[in-house]
Amino acid sequence: MSADNNKQKRKKEDDERDKVGARASKWAEEFDKLSEDDQYTYLEEIAPRMTRMHVQFLQGIIGFDEEDVEGEEDDFEEGEEDDEEEDDEEDAKGDDGDDE
Repeated sequence: MSADNNKQKRKKEDDERDKVGARASKWAEEFDKLSEDDQYTYLEEIAPRMTRMHVQFLQGIIGFDEEDVEGEEDDFEEGEEDDEEEDDEEDAKGDDGDDE
């Protein structure tokens, strides 16, 4: 009889998982239909409720990790510095060109 109880328990757990999956899918569809501003509003409400593990899980689904994000920030910062150096060089050339 315990085998029957285990089967019933597993079936109930599977049914619950299916219900959660259906609700999540419905929510995802609703989220997708929102404007970008409204999507950010939802994310602002969800973010404080998320743990670090949730964020890492999402990063894994999306296909990047913290190192990729840090690398992109570093590249951006280096690009800004390069742009500033180029602007300084152009200013120096512009000043020399105006004097002649």
